[in-house]
Amino acid sequence: MAEDIDKRIGQYIEIRDELKRIDAAHEESRKPLRNMQARLAGMIRTFMETNNITDNLKSKSGTCYLSTKWSASLADPQAFMNYVIDTKQFELLDRRANVTAVKAHVEEHNTVPAGCNLTAIQTVGVRRPTGK
Repeated sequence: MAEDIDKRIGQYIEIRDELKRIDAAHEESRKPLRNMQARLAGMIRTFMETNNITDNLKSKSGTCYLSTKWSASLADPQAFMNYVIDTKQFELLDRRANVTAVKAHVEEHNTVPAGCNLTAIQTVGVRRPTGK
């Protein structure tokens, strides 16, 4: 049994290495196309900006559009929390449980906080022996 499991672990590592090699080769082969795609997107965007096209651009080949993704980060978390509390603008916050804090709470109090779930998903990981 020990020899069999040793063989399975070795096979697992070989397959993982081959998948990594294939993924790297695949990503490398995509680089020229990704670069050309980025250049074309820049040309299209420049055309749209130059011609004051703010929503979409239709052509025989397809339709181009501009989309904007926003993010909000905290330069000063305490100042932000003070602002939210002082102005009672709680809609400025996202509600979610902090998994690290919830896990620590469960370990300390042996209970999950009210209204919260804590889920653990266990997977198998395999490391190669040192020196290989």
